[in-house]
Amino acid sequence: MIRCYENATSWRGPACESCTCYGDITVCLPPRCANPRCDYHKGERLRIPADGCCPAECVSTSQDLCQHQGLTYGDNSQWSPSPCEECVCSGGSVSCSPLPCPPLLCPPHQTLRTLAGQCCPICVQTGASCSVQGELFSHGDVWSSTPCSRCVCQDGDIACSAAQCQPVTCQPEQNLVIPAGGCCPRCVSNPCLSGGEQHQHGEQWQKDSCTTCVCDRGQARCHTHTCPDITCPKGESKAQRAGQCCEECVATRGSCLYDGTLRYHGDMWNGTGCEYCSCEQGQVVCRNAECGRLTCQQGQEVVRLQGKCCPHCVSMTTSCVFQNRPHQNGARWTEGACRECECEDGQVTCYLRTCPICPSGSLALPQDGHCCPQCTNVQCQSDCASCSGSADLCLTCRDSNSLVHLGRCLTVCPHGYRPDGHTCTACQPSCASCSREWGCDSCAASLLLTADRGRCVPSCPPGSYQHLHTHCSDCHPSCSECFSAGQQDCLVCSDPAALLKDGECVADCGAGYYSQQGVCSACDPSCSSCYPDNPACLSCPPSTALHHGRCITQCPDHHYLDNHGRCRGCHSSCASCWGPSGGQCSVCLEPLLLHQGHCVDSCGEGLYHKDNTCHNCHPSCRSCQGPQGSDCLRCLRPEDVLLPVDPQLPHGTCSHGCPAHFYLDTLHTCRGCHASCLHCTTGSADDCTSCPPPALLHFGHCVSTCPPGAFPLENTCAVCHATCDVCSGESLADCLSCPLLASLQQGSCRTSCPDSTYLHPSGGCR
Repeated sequence: MIRCYENATSWRGPACESCTCYGDITVCLPPRCANPRCDYHKGERLRIPADGCCPAECVSTSQDLCQHQGLTYGDNSQWSPSPCEECVCSGGSVSCSPLPCPPLLCPPHQTLRTLAGQCCPICVQTGASCSVQGELFSHGDVWSSTPCSRCVCQDGDIACSAAQCQPVTCQPEQNLVIPAGGCCPRCVSNPCLSGGEQHQHGEQWQKDSCTTCVCDRGQARCHTHTCPDITCPKGESKAQRAGQCCEECVATRGSCLYDGTLRYHGDMWNGTGCEYCSCEQGQVVCRNAECGRLTCQQGQEVVRLQGKCCPHCVSMTTSCVFQNRPHQNGARWTEGACRECECEDGQVTCYLRTCPICPSGSLALPQDGHCCPQCTNVQCQSDCASCSGSADLCLTCRDSNSLVHLGRCLTVCPHGYRPDGHTCTACQPSCASCSREWGCDSCAASLLLTADRGRCVPSCPPGSYQHLHTHCSDCHPSCSECFSAGQQDCLVCSDPAALLKDGECVADCGAGYYSQQGVCSACDPSCSSCYPDNPACLSCPPSTALHHGRCITQCPDHHYLDNHGRCRGCHSSCASCWGPSGGQCSVCLEPLLLHQGHCVDSCGEGLYHKDNTCHNCHPSCRSCQGPQGSDCLRCLRPEDVLLPVDPQLPHGTCSHGCPAHFYLDTLHTCRGCHASCLHCTTGSADDCTSCPPPALLHFGHCVSTCPPGAFPLENTCAVCHATCDVCSGESLADCLSCPLLASLQQGSCRTSCPDSTYLHPSGGCR
């Protein structure tokens, strides 16, 4: 019975192996037994639980023990002193009995009999025995003189039968083979070829310590185990056992060397049979394990696997189906009067009773209820030596070179038949012609003859290819699929570890190639080498750079060439750069400006921008529009003033003060005075503070002569005394002329006004 398991599930195999489903592959590993830590000094004994695989119990000797044939067994244990006997220890007493056999009821005229080498009886008929070449066979005994025949002793008479093989149609991935020592052909799945070794369908092997492969109908399916991360507790360390894939935690002290294998403290392993050994503080201790008492459920039977200590329960299942009827393994039944069939190892083989040939000149007449015909003397047709059913249906021919076909004697078998002794036997239905029982020489329409000429198939099986539209020819041994016979004509490789390169199976793709799904393909043409599993470049020729898996002559925009010949992305602010950081830009994205490798929104103090790059101003400038001292827009030192190079331009030089004809405005910049001024406070003609000689300053104006009421004094017009109209000085005695109603008397203007007042031009005294 076939069971299906979900992916990633585990179960115990029939031979105690630990099996796990990995997708479409089942990996089975030998069992590893945990040490139950029995105290042998206290007399504890190892026990394998019923239907178990490893010792998992420690049985105390204080319980009821049994002695049998010089050995001691624990209470409720079970053992077999002989192949067909089973003993049980219960409460200190031993009870032995034959192995349980399935119930069997014999029909009339048959009796139960146990054959040599068997434990359970079978039904045989009663009758006299037979003697063959000095060997005596009892009534009902069956033996084979050849692989394709079987004889039976029937009440002193020997009846032999020839095997009738069932028609077999194999699938494309199967081969028709006759097992060694067998008679009838079977369909066997194609083997796998790996590393020069052949593995049969279902066989498992280790490609390496981490990769397990299984042959599945000619195709190797492999699983590579991935090791988990482990953290070991105190007193343990990581170690990788010989032949194991992954590290595990083991005791740091107390290891043992046993039969050339390093064992760690606490390890337990199976020696031979029921002997189990353990490593305890550097010492190897071996003890025999006993089997727990086994009771099988209804529908199960006890089996003993070779090399295993204890028996197991397995389900009794139907092994064969013949003409839609199930038959158990080992069953025999009759099909008509002349044919007897048997089920063995899942295969049905039927034997046809061989009948004696009627003598020449006699007619073979069928008998109701009998297998063989009755020979009756009759005159057969002239070319018949004997006949059957009627005189014109030849059974044998007078001419020893003739062949019987459908009751006629022919010199050659017709198309679709082959000579088989002195008769013509039909070829397999798929054959157009044949010369042997299980092979074809040519095929029926649309079918192809396999390379071993064994069968006709609709398509060529793995390891062969269609040739001339009529037959299959073998591929080169390195190919499991191909289009011709050459070594470079492969489509799929036989060895799962091999790689297909330009039609040839190789161990390594070599330089300039990568492998993907077992096929070598050329790297990108620009590469020196590429990744092992994809075409992207791994290295480049000189003077080229690696970018996105290709080799290019120049890195694209926004990228730079690193020290390993690869194009790397610039910082997001850079248009081009020489490194990945924001301080390694060489050109900035607009509207940003480059300053010492950084891209900034504005250059800042002491800098000006030109061609999207910040440059240093002249040392005297706080801000500027160029590198010269005359390009300043603001001055660095607070006490300095800006002197524009042109009144119409904003830039100039930084000076300690404004020169003549200039004034300092609120922006600390020298601006031009009015043309009449030598110095001023604004650019207006009304705001002069000094005048160029010979002009005179009069109330912010520069005049050529002072007006009435004023006199020249140190390049300015000073106001006369209020009594004077024209004067030469500021006192009342410096008058040169007087206003109306006043008279000049010794430099002073006299009026009728009392002392301490003067005559105002409007006519009154003030």
